[in-house]
Amino acid sequence: METYLIFRQLTTDEAESLKSISGTEKNHLFYLPGTINSADFNNLNISTIPSDIIKNSEQSLLQKVLAFGEITVSQKTIGELFNQAGMPLWHYQRFRIFFNLKEVFLIRRAIQFYLTTGNKIIVFTNQPAEFFNDLAEGVELISSDQSKVKKNVNFRSIINYSIFLVVRIVISMLLPVNIKRAKHAIVDRSIKQYCRHFHTLKPKLDNYNLSTLFDMTGNDFLIISEVEPPKLKGNESFKLLKEHFTGLGRRKRTIYSEYILFKGTLSLRNYKQYLIRKKELKKNLSLLNNKELDKENKLICNAFIKLESSGMFYIYKNQVYESYFTRNRLLTISAIDENSPATRCILDAARKHGARTIGIQHGNIGTSQPAYLYTDTDRKNQIMADITLVWGDYWKKLLTEKSNFAKESVIVTGQMRTDIIPKLLHQSSVFKTKFTSKRKLVVFASQPIPDKSLRWQAAFDVFKAFANQADTALIVKLHPAEREAVAYYTEIAKEAGIPNPEILFNVDLYEFLSACDLLITCYSTVGGEAVYFGKPLIILDHHKTDLLGYYTEGVAWQATDSESLKFLSEKILLGELIPDQSKRNNFISKYVFSIDGQATQRCLEAINSQ
Repeated sequence: METYLIFRQLTTDEAESLKSISGTEKNHLFYLPGTINSADFNNLNISTIPSDIIKNSEQSLLQKVLAFGEITVSQKTIGELFNQAGMPLWHYQRFRIFFNLKEVFLIRRAIQFYLTTGNKIIVFTNQPAEFFNDLAEGVELISSDQSKVKKNVNFRSIINYSIFLVVRIVISMLLPVNIKRAKHAIVDRSIKQYCRHFHTLKPKLDNYNLSTLFDMTGNDFLIISEVEPPKLKGNESFKLLKEHFTGLGRRKRTIYSEYILFKGTLSLRNYKQYLIRKKELKKNLSLLNNKELDKENKLICNAFIKLESSGMFYIYKNQVYESYFTRNRLLTISAIDENSPATRCILDAARKHGARTIGIQHGNIGTSQPAYLYTDTDRKNQIMADITLVWGDYWKKLLTEKSNFAKESVIVTGQMRTDIIPKLLHQSSVFKTKFTSKRKLVVFASQPIPDKSLRWQAAFDVFKAFANQADTALIVKLHPAEREAVAYYTEIAKEAGIPNPEILFNVDLYEFLSACDLLITCYSTVGGEAVYFGKPLIILDHHKTDLLGYYTEGVAWQATDSESLKFLSEKILLGELIPDQSKRNNFISKYVFSIDGQATQRCLEAINSQ
C-alpha cells in the first residue's frame, strides 16, 4: 500500500494519475492546504498534514539552529568563529536559515513518521532529493520542473532603483547634513505606510512604528534613512516616491545610507580592510565545511555556506559604517529591526566606536523566533543589543527568563504608535463612512505567513465566511510585505465566491481600526492593536496554537476554519458576543503598559539616559 505526501502544486498529469488510483483503506493521501483541491481526490483516504507534525518539525529545527551555533570548530563555537570585528555573522543569518529550512524539516519529519506505517512513501516536493537521501529506502521523491523555472530579470525595478540612487546621492552632495549636534541616531529602513502626524493628525507616508518618535525629536537625533533594494529577478516592483527624497520635514537631520555607502566605496582603505575580512570569512567557511556533522546539522551548515554572498555584503557595509562612525561618534544608535542583518551591521559598526545599541520592539516576540533566542554563550559575548525597549512587563519577562537577556538591559516603555489612539477614537464614524456605506465593516489583516499552504487557507477561509454577506463589507488590509499580493488574494477570493474583493494597502491601519466593527487576523501584532481600540477580535488559528495568547487572555475568539469563523462573526456583528472590558484592561496593562499617549516620551527618556 502507498502513502502520498503532497508538499507542492501538482501538475495536471500528476493529479490525473492520482485520481485514477483505486482507493483502499490503506492508501492515504496527506497534503498541505492550498496545494490541491481535496474534493478532486475523493477516491482516496485524504487528510491534511497533521498539525502535530508541523509543530514538532518547527521546534526541532529551532532547537537545532540554536545548538548549531554552540558546535566547536577550531576550539571556538561556530557563533564565535564567525564573529569578525564585533560583527556576529552567524547570528545575522540564523533567522534566514531557519525559514529556508522549515519546509525541508517538515518533509523529513513527515517521512519519518509515515515510514512507521510500513507503506511505501511517495512525496511530491520541489526540494532537492539530496535533503532526504539519508532516510530509509522505499521513499520515492517526485520533483517538479516548475521549480527549475528561471525568473526574468526585473529591468523596470533596476532602472527605477538606479534613478533613486542617483537622486539620493546628488541630494546628499548638494544639501549635506550637519551632524555635529547629533548625539543619537535612529536607523529607518521601513517600508513607508500611511499614518498620521502626532501633532497635526494629517496623513503621511512614514515609518509606521517610529513616526511619533520622529515627530517628537530634534536636531540631536540623526535619522539614517535606507530603502530596501529590489530583487534583481521576479515581478516585485520598485516605485519612486516623493517621500524617498523630501525628508518629511526632517531633511536637515536625515542622512541617506545610500550616500554613506557610495562614499565608503570610494575609500581604498575600506576596500583593503574588506578584502582582509573577506579572506578570513572564506577561511572559516572552509573550516566549517570540513567539520564532520550529522545529516541535519550538515543541512544547516550548507544553508549557512550558501549565504556567503550576502555575508560578504554585510561585511562590506559594516566596514563602510565603521569608517563613518570613526569620524562621527554617537552616544546611542536605535532601530526597530535591530536583529535583521541589514540593520544590525550598522548598529554593530556604531557600537565598536562607543555607541550604545538600542532595540525598539516593533512586533510580538515569541519563543519560536530565532532572532530573540540566545544561549549563555551569546549572552557572555554580548550578542544582543545593549538596551531593548519593550512594550510591557510580559515582554521583559519573556526576554529575561526565556531568551537570556539581562534584566537591566530590558526597559518597559509602552508601544509608541499607540500614543495617537486617544486622538483617533472620536473619529470612528468619519473613517467608517470613508470605507463603506454598509452597516458593518470587517477588516482582515493579512500576513506573509511563511507556511504558504497556511497563508492560502487563511485567506480562503476568510473570503468563504463572508461570501454573500449583503450588509457587511469585508476589506483586506495588506501587510506591508504583501503590497504586491493584490492579485494573489483576488484569485483566492474568486475561488471562495467573492468576485470583486476590496484589497487595500496604502491606507492608515489605525483608520481601519477606528472604523471597523470586527478585526480578523492570524497572529499579527495588529490583533493586539484592535484590543487597544476596544474592537472585537477573531484569531483564525487552524492548528490551535494561540501563538500570541490573544485567545488565552480572553481578548479574542478563536476560529479554526471558515464555518467557525462565519458563526463567530455573525454573533459578534449581531451584538451577541461582546469583548470583556476587564480582560481588555488586564491585557493592556500586561502587554503595553498603558494607552496614555506617553509611550514615546518614555522611550526618549530611556534613550537620553544612556
